[in-house]
Amino acid sequence: MRLTGTTPDARMPDLSLQGWLSRLESQHPVEIELGLDRVAEVARVMGLLRAPPPTFTVAGTNGKGSVVAVLSAALQGAGLRVGCYTSPHLMCFNERICIDGAQVDDQALIDAFVAIEGARGPVSLSYFEVATLAALWLFRERSVDVQVLEVGLGGRLDAVNILDADVSVVTSIGLDHTDWLGSDRSQIAIEKAGVARPGRPCIVADIDPPDSLLADLHQRAVDTRLIGRDWRVEEGRLHTASGATYRMPDIDGLLSENIAAALQALEAGRQIDLTQAVIDKLSAVRVPGRLSRRDVGPVEVILDVAHNVESVSRLVQFMGSHPVSGRTFAVFGVMGDKPIRDMLAACIGAFDEWNLVDLSHVPRAMPTADLARMLHPESVVGDHGPFSDIWDSIKMRSRAGDRVVVFGSFFSVGEALSVLEAEYHSGERG
Repeated sequence: MRLTGTTPDARMPDLSLQGWLSRLESQHPVEIELGLDRVAEVARVMGLLRAPPPTFTVAGTNGKGSVVAVLSAALQGAGLRVGCYTSPHLMCFNERICIDGAQVDDQALIDAFVAIEGARGPVSLSYFEVATLAALWLFRERSVDVQVLEVGLGGRLDAVNILDADVSVVTSIGLDHTDWLGSDRSQIAIEKAGVARPGRPCIVADIDPPDSLLADLHQRAVDTRLIGRDWRVEEGRLHTASGATYRMPDIDGLLSENIAAALQALEAGRQIDLTQAVIDKLSAVRVPGRLSRRDVGPVEVILDVAHNVESVSRLVQFMGSHPVSGRTFAVFGVMGDKPIRDMLAACIGAFDEWNLVDLSHVPRAMPTADLARMLHPESVVGDHGPFSDIWDSIKMRSRAGDRVVVFGSFFSVGEALSVLEAEYHSGERG
């Protein structure tokens, strides 16, 4: 049945958005539970599996958010009504669900949660599963022309995969979430490849894909389009699988292979005519928290959600190619299920001082005391605590030419963005 116009009955909780989010966080026994049966059943009741809009699904370890941003901007720029679903968020939940580039408002989310509550019956859903259903329901209610969905964890058993993607993208694959996805790239790759469908295009942007990925896609008769084989980026130009050549847009903070993967997906999806004019407009795309740079007084601040070895290595490489004259302060907070020792090893020599963000309000976070013990013995440790306290301390001790790099988790970067935005607006009012 379709739930358009459904209104809550007397038993339905009358909650604010924050009240709903708190309820979602506590109502399911575990934070992460992979599998499609429960969420697919509720989606079926809500009518979300019946004739969905054309769907782009993006999986991978690094670069998913970049691909989603470029895809969504290009589709919207061509005049389509676009629903975009990403996770996690940096500052507020509404960031996860956007229509035509604008976050949905609190009431829209509440309406979606009420609809899901009325449809789920005895089925228990995780926080992410409810978020996914809310996005799909709102996209249906707002009659989007196309939807772009980012996988939260893995691919094969992620809630997003209840829909058959018309075009899928698999970005670079690294070691992440090994407790759920497998202990090596070969196993993880098969989970990521699960978003691809037989006979439909899958854009692979990993320049060194595990053999297991290509074997799985071949076995399932997926229309695989592989970087370096079927499409490539050379000297600032994209050579697509169809034989077309385009000048690449210069998008601050995004890697060329992720931009190119989005463009190749657009060509494969045929929702719009991919032209150089469409591509040139994409130079204005910005993705918060992806090598985002800003000057705060005399200090440069870099915000990057690098939370695994590959993304941290790229962050360090970026810093090396964009040196500063002064000191470089690390502001680091990370989840305990990440390959922390390897991440720190990738940072040797990159920072003059480490500052550790206290994320004790997040159950999965690594305590700062344990983080300190993992640092190289010769590392200089400055402060530890909430980002706001660390930032106040660094501002007092830094000088022109210094750099502050906030990384390690979405929570760290999100807290930093909140503080910096508040300071900026407070300064404007002053």
